[in-house]
Amino acid sequence: MTMNRRTFLGTTAATTALMGAPMILKAQPSEYVLGASLPLTGPFATAGQLVAPAFSLATKLFNDEGGIGGVPIRFTTEDSGYIPNNTLANYQRALATEGTAMIGYFADSTGAMKLIAPELKGENARIMGSTSFASELADPATHPYQYMSGPSYQSQIDILLQNIKDEGGQKVAFIFSNTEFGRDPIEHGRATAESLGLEVVLEESTKPQGADIPTHVTKLAQSGADHCILHGYVTGVWPQLIGGARQFGLPTKFKGTFWGMEKLIADRITKEAGPFLAGYEGVMPYRYFYDQEDAPRYQQYAALSKEMFAGTPLESYMSTWALQTMCGLEIAMKAFRDTHDAGKELTADNIAETLTNISDWDSGGFFGGNVSMVNNAIGTGRVYGYDPETGLFSPKSDWLSV
Repeated sequence: MTMNRRTFLGTTAATTALMGAPMILKAQPSEYVLGASLPLTGPFATAGQLVAPAFSLATKLFNDEGGIGGVPIRFTTEDSGYIPNNTLANYQRALATEGTAMIGYFADSTGAMKLIAPELKGENARIMGSTSFASELADPATHPYQYMSGPSYQSQIDILLQNIKDEGGQKVAFIFSNTEFGRDPIEHGRATAESLGLEVVLEESTKPQGADIPTHVTKLAQSGADHCILHGYVTGVWPQLIGGARQFGLPTKFKGTFWGMEKLIADRITKEAGPFLAGYEGVMPYRYFYDQEDAPRYQQYAALSKEMFAGTPLESYMSTWALQTMCGLEIAMKAFRDTHDAGKELTADNIAETLTNISDWDSGGFFGGNVSMVNNAIGTGRVYGYDPETGLFSPKSDWLSV
């Protein structure tokens, strides 16, 4: 992948015209601002704390490349506690503080994206990425300014159900958190399973933390499911359910969606409780960070991480959650830069149009090949399986598109 290196050299309109580049008539700000909310406290604080360093890395990387048309960028980040109303308040405060210099925002949950969506009108509209893969967001007609950096939760479930079908599975259980995030793909998954000839024998909702593991495992045992998809969890519950099932002697094969595919969590569980996650599989939109051979952008991240995070675990590994954030920021930056290079003002409408038309994009290695935005999402993923002995998630399928 060839990177276009930009510099912070100012050019007059006349010089720009002579160079053959698009002439932007409106004066550029001294900096562009991207706001963000992260769950630095609350039930998903672990994810927020692992994601936060990505914004520091992105600031240095993007500004070293010249920002947007020579104008540097700055991130401003606040804690949300994973409370959508907090994220909404953070967004409104950032609008009031940063004004038109703020051209994008990064939200931290499905609930926040849905809550803020009606606010994205007129002068308050901004391009918005997030940690969410909410299926509802994959519709430019209703969410023209919001996008996701991978497949929706419905598409992730589709990939897993097709994989279960290919493996000869017959009876499927869905166990999910009683959050909007957790409930998102369940009805769709039921319909997909029926179309594939799979029988859904259990739909079990749990708390996102502190779930009654013995009760849920008992119901799973009674269902007779040969495969179980776990969805809507980040840290504690999904490995506890697998551990409980193994203690119960269940042969059920477990599969997870993106938020249940973090190596750091799997490694910690293995260290504390043994190798019971052997055979666990799930869907990932991206390569893992240690798979850098065909991922030049990952190689750049690795070099910067050694420089910026020396002496910490982040020096040599970027979590899947941070990769999702970086991919979302890369998409936004591509849309900002392409809009600028086309000679258009960086309005929400112009950026949204550019983003929608991203096609055959070389992401630098996030995905298995070039990808396109379809309905403001990238419907690509691959099934990976965890090996407690190596501590690695390894591919178990080809790259699949939905």
